[in-house]
Amino acid sequence: MKKILLLVFLFTACFEGFSQEVIKFKKGYVGISLGPSIYVGSDYTRGENLASINPEGGPITYREALPITAGTIGLNLNLIDAGYEIWRGFGINLRWQGGAIIKANNNENMMISYGGIMAGPMYSYKINEEFTIDLRTRFGRMYHGAFYENEYWNGTNVSSSKKEFEYFNFAMDTGLTLRYHFAQKWSWVNNLEYQYFYSGTRHNFDRINLSTGIAFRF
Repeated sequence: MKKILLLVFLFTACFEGFSQEVIKFKKGYVGISLGPSIYVGSDYTRGENLASINPEGGPITYREALPITAGTIGLNLNLIDAGYEIWRGFGINLRWQGGAIIKANNNENMMISYGGIMAGPMYSYKINEEFTIDLRTRFGRMYHGAFYENEYWNGTNVSSSKKEFEYFNFAMDTGLTLRYHFAQKWSWVNNLEYQYFYSGTRHNFDRINLSTGIAFRF
């Protein structure tokens, strides 16, 4: 009986020591994060020139439909925000992401939406026991969509026009992540990245994404 108890004690001690080492030297994380997306691309619209009728019988004038312009702020959501160190700080990172940038003015609405799964290399630098910084880049195939809606008075009643557009193409981003390990199994993650979407047209849809969230360490 004593031998059995001694064996159990030794096994428990070894397991406890192994568990502490695993907790101390965690190499991966997976979490969720949310934050603003700042559009820095070219002016973009899916509308057309809109007629403005002078009620006093003056000439008809035209103006450009509501565009998304540089500096417009939207929302960025990372449903999967993950990374794993493989060897001496070098590893891989993965992101399942979606977002939208919306602009509205009176009877007009313009929205750019995007989403996709991207992956790429990562280098992690351990500042101390509580902080780690990750330098990373990602590549993937992302969705891009645009929706424009306008309601206008046609002289007798209110009408509306809508335009939709969507396609998939190559995208990449580069940035960094600061992780604060506030518990053995949990980290607070803060991301900053510049994201490029290849449109294949005269427009560019670049954006800067900021996000913060929580991640499980493994």
